[in-house]
Amino acid sequence: MQITRFTPGDIDPFLALAQEEGWISHRRELAFLLECTPEACLACHGEGGPVGFVTAVRHDRSGWIGNLLVGETNRGRGIGTALFRQATEKLELSGVTTVWLTASPAGRPIYERFGFRSCDRIRRWEYSGSAAEQAAPRPETGSVWQEIDSLGWGDTRKELLAYAAAGGSVIGGEQGFLMLQRLGNGHQIGPFGALNGETAEGLLVKALATGGRLVLDVPASNRIAERQLVTHGFKAVGEVELMYAGQPPEYHPEHIFGLASLGSIG
Repeated sequence: MQITRFTPGDIDPFLALAQEEGWISHRRELAFLLECTPEACLACHGEGGPVGFVTAVRHDRSGWIGNLLVGETNRGRGIGTALFRQATEKLELSGVTTVWLTASPAGRPIYERFGFRSCDRIRRWEYSGSAAEQAAPRPETGSVWQEIDSLGWGDTRKELLAYAAAGGSVIGGEQGFLMLQRLGNGHQIGPFGALNGETAEGLLVKALATGGRLVLDVPASNRIAERQLVTHGFKAVGEVELMYAGQPPEYHPEHIFGLASLGSIG
């Protein structure tokens, strides 16, 4: 077994494994990760081709580990641990002081052994709207969404926000922003940040007007977001732990109403 960089040629094998696991993964997202933080996106190759993967993205002072995946027939051989260790080391060598990830209940004790601690839970919400959709709204001018996003996560995530905006549309103003990204026959909401609940409510109503299925991941400690989602008919369908290692982040979930991705890049 040999661990090398995750290359564009590894994307198809990854997507095949991800589909077997029932993951929601996108070729466009993987291409972004390979371009943004190539040194920390890794693949483990055996005689028959790649058998395991991990991706990571670096922001300014923080990074995110995601897409840790090993084929079922190759589990229990230490491949996932080796990939995780090397990706984390690459982020730290690049100057990252805080590393984020999400973990299932079963995965939490494993990551705790690597020094990760839980700081919140991320809850997934779904809304089943009418199949007839209106056109997604176009970006509005004058948004300060980069600054608002930084208030929530305690870091500058300029490249990630630019990637999300380029692949969808933005509703926003001086008090908040919401991005809609295409997801199958509907949309993923996120990233979604606001200075207050009133602004977030207005943005959510505009997103609902696009029609169709909507999915988003939200910090469980943002109680305002939870009340709004329940009021508008969203259903909670899953939950994972939000964990970090390294320097404690300036994390303010009251400004985070939706993550930028479904589990893989924060």
